[in-house]
Amino acid sequence: MKTLAFVAGLLIASIGAVGIVMPSGFVWSSPFALTSAAFYVIGAVRVALGLLFVSVASASRAPKALRILGYFILVTGIVTAATGLVAMERARSIIEWYLQQGSIVVRLAGVAVLALGSFIAYACAPARRAV
Repeated sequence: MKTLAFVAGLLIASIGAVGIVMPSGFVWSSPFALTSAAFYVIGAVRVALGLLFVSVASASRAPKALRILGYFILVTGIVTAATGLVAMERARSIIEWYLQQGSIVVRLAGVAVLALGSFIAYACAPARRAV
């Protein structure tokens, strides 16, 4: 499970790196996230990741931080799924506002996502072997 969390951290970091290098990729993919079904899928992925991070926290390099992060991601997953049920118009307006902010804001978000993924990968990285 810890290896799965490590790989998830690497994937999150790579998404952040893409956001920094190619912010137009985020802008291009945003229309796909404007449906209720997409919110349900994103919410389910967040819930699964949150549960994964909470479950591997005790075996990680930063157990308290990873546990707190896991619970936060779990809650955001539940909120995301609920948004797909009751607040799609508000979500659409927020996403459209975000897209109008320009590439600097998208790149800053990419930096935050890269940092988050890097921390998760570091916390869940396999132990080094002694030579």
